Amino acid sequence: MTIHLNRGHILALLLTFILASWLIIGLSSETEEYINPRPLVMDHGLRKVQVERIQGSLTERLITVSGKTAANRSVELKSEIRSKVKTVHKQKGERVKKGDLIVELDARDWPARVNQTKASLRQYKLEFESAKKLIKKGLYNEAQLAQAETALANARAELTNAQINFAASRITAPFDGIVDQRYVELGDYVKENTSIVKILDFSPYLVTGHVAEKDASFINIGDHAQATLITGDIIKGVIRFIAAEADIQTRTFPIEMEVVNPSGSMTSGLTAKLQIPQPKQFAHKISPALLILDDQGHLGLKGITPDNKVIFHGIDILKAENTGIWITGLEEQTQVITVGQGFVDYGEEVTPVYKEAEAQQKDTTANLAETGQD
Repeated sequence: MTIHLNRGHILALLLTFILASWLIIGLSSETEEYINPRPLVMDHGLRKVQVERIQGSLTERLITVSGKTAANRSVELKSEIRSKVKTVHKQKGERVKKGDLIVELDARDWPARVNQTKASLRQYKLEFESAKKLIKKGLYNEAQLAQAETALANARAELTNAQINFAASRITAPFDGIVDQRYVELGDYVKENTSIVKILDFSPYLVTGHVAEKDASFINIGDHAQATLITGDIIKGVIRFIAAEADIQTRTFPIEMEVVNPSGSMTSGLTAKLQIPQPKQFAHKISPALLILDDQGHLGLKGITPDNKVIFHGIDILKAENTGIWITGLEEQTQVITVGQGFVDYGEEVTPVYKEAEAQQKDTTANLAETGQD
């Protein structure tokens, strides 16, 4: 029987032969043994970890609060009577002094009523004085005297009412400030409780914010502070208020810094970063990558004792920077495990390799290599 092989069959047999030959050669060759130049476990059975001696220093902490600028006082003046806007004396953005007339409403007949009640008051005063003289002569009785006194009291009340209504037609500034908003125009008709103008007082002005509950206990009224505005300006002031009770929703405490401002010019609502310096504390700067949690969930890092046993150091974060974090809770000089902490347990004895010694060894090797090349 004759078997005819085409070109495809021959190519398939050739590839099968090459694959089989490669497998046979691979199985017969010796496997190269990998040797770890830096074994985790030393010959004497102790694990090796990299350790660094970190030195603490006195460090200032800043409590930082996101805030904004605000007026020292803000009031919205409203109409107390129904009337028409007669005259506008101040425009939006204008400065005003206490007592300045801002908007004048039509007083209608109230000036005449004031004069009328004044005349009535004079009349009733004379009648009351006459009644007192006549009662001494026996020409008036007690009831007539009481009637004259009542008429006098009613006249005084009518005069006071007329004066109040007449004064209500004149909207004046309650303090020095700036007309921030004017809600009416000439000829507008206003009812009672209609908003007329809004006055802001920026002398002094405030930087307000909400401080976290973990920081609130460190801040006191009278503490010096500063704020960086979104414009880049740095302003200094004094903490004049911190709430005694936290906000129910955010669990933060409202806070205010007062800034002396003789010019009285400022813009309310500017974004600001409020910073309150705290007394210097002894702290260490480390990489945040070294932080771990113990079995109870406490934040800390692993170190070694003088007899090279692994321990846990509980810490508190003082502040964070771009190049690392500052922590408190350690001794002045502490030995901290920087490499290999994940492979060792608390109480385990280890072989420390100090970062300083390793760096010196690298420098020596580099110097020898350079010397050999020369």
